[in-house]
Amino acid sequence: MSLESFSKKRVLIVDELEAFRFSTKQSLMSLGLKLVDSVSTAQAVISAFQNVDYDLVLCNYDLGKGKNGQQLLEELRHRKLLRFSSLFFIISAEVERGKVMGTLENEPDGYLVKPVTPRDLDQRLGKALETKDALKRINEAIDDGDYRSALAYCDEHLATSKKYTMSCSKIKAWLLLKLGKIKDADKFYESILDNTDTLWVRYGLAKTKMRLKKYSSAQSLLETIIEQDPDYIEAWDLLAELQRLRGDLAESQQTLQKALARSPNSVQRQKALADIAVTNQDRDTALEAFKSVLKLGEQSVYAKPDHYFDFAEYVSSDAEGDSVDEVREAFEILEKANKRFSNKPEIELQTELIGACIQVALGESDKANEALETILQHKEETDDGLGPDTLQVMAKTMRALGREEEALSLLEEAADAAEENSEEIDSIYQQLNSGISSEARLQAASHNKRGIQLYREGKIDEAAKELRMALPLTPRHISLNLNLIQVLIRLAKGEQKKQYIADIEQCLHKVRHIPTHHYEYPRYRYLLERFEQLNA
Repeated sequence: MSLESFSKKRVLIVDELEAFRFSTKQSLMSLGLKLVDSVSTAQAVISAFQNVDYDLVLCNYDLGKGKNGQQLLEELRHRKLLRFSSLFFIISAEVERGKVMGTLENEPDGYLVKPVTPRDLDQRLGKALETKDALKRINEAIDDGDYRSALAYCDEHLATSKKYTMSCSKIKAWLLLKLGKIKDADKFYESILDNTDTLWVRYGLAKTKMRLKKYSSAQSLLETIIEQDPDYIEAWDLLAELQRLRGDLAESQQTLQKALARSPNSVQRQKALADIAVTNQDRDTALEAFKSVLKLGEQSVYAKPDHYFDFAEYVSSDAEGDSVDEVREAFEILEKANKRFSNKPEIELQTELIGACIQVALGESDKANEALETILQHKEETDDGLGPDTLQVMAKTMRALGREEEALSLLEEAADAAEENSEEIDSIYQQLNSGISSEARLQAASHNKRGIQLYREGKIDEAAKELRMALPLTPRHISLNLNLIQVLIRLAKGEQKKQYIADIEQCLHKVRHIPTHHYEYPRYRYLLERFEQLNA
């Protein structure tokens, strides 16, 4: 298809070299694309997207100082400036394996190797633009956040057209996961796999198997992917996560290190290695990984103050009162956090709180308590209250000082403040559950499993008893709370109805922050409606 069919598409060329921008613009215009702009830096792209929704971006990997093309793509997606209905192509002469792999991991719509000819542009762009247009209704619904309509459009397309079925199927599977329809996604991936043995299908199926806790099936799928394509980096990451969940921590670390040997430029992967190395007491690996996290994060949208905070605390973890070098390094890292995130609200408060945590570790609890009380006074005087991330850091300091109840109260406040920010809520719930031992989790899982079985057998009273035994062990476990709610609703009648209602309210309160995309959200809404009818 000629590019003249897409003459009204808005195109942006991004390259440090003026000569390349000029020649590429001339080529595109000669092929029929008329609305072509060009800029030289990543920051200029961010500014341009404030005013124009570009349909196609052609971006060089190397953009000189500042962000490179890979980091720019990350930021555009993270800030939702690049629409699902748009295309982003990386253009590069880059041949270094790690850089190429890192770029491909971010799944640009295409990767063109310099020198780029008009024929390359005509063939590659024409096919990509044609596919996007064919799935236009689906992509626009996703851009609007209307995932259910997008899913319906996918079903309609698959039922009425034989073109672009694989692209549409890939979007449908992604939407099912996004909507928390894990079992439906699992069945859909299985159906695709019956007709085509594609690696992305196996990877998606491995994700659903993991969510369904079918770990052996997931591992088999991931090992097959890696055997067929060792450069399928996402499979290494998911395998490492699976191994961590199963308690195979040494294997998880080795898997991450193999992935990083292939693609070292991921902030998240380096942080995952740092965390697992800390757990495995591999100090040398942890320190190197932390350093890589900070270096890669200098231009990455995925950089977080927590990366600096965790590093600072770890550096000081073996320090004692006279360990001047470690203490100095820890506080230097906190100062770097202040500079790196100087435009972030409350960053100074957060670094002061982490400094207090370090003082506790050094045995200087009096100084830490003094610093904390000053910050608490500031909190009381702040009309708008503190943000959820600052409340989390404050809760961490409270826990370090042994003030557990105050810490839990702050985390509840943080979850309320986070509202629908699912990433923030996940982080808060991880912190709420961080003190739960593996033994307690196993005991809770055993009681939960037994409770489910008794419920299926119609032994409702016994099921409630088992679930009540599990809840104190993992009090904020979403599925466990919902299981108990479901059982108690069945029991809530007669003279004891009021007591059951009070217990149901407590369980609902514990899971009130469940994000709408969580796979248990539909059940939560259903049980909430049933409770409201019961309590009417």
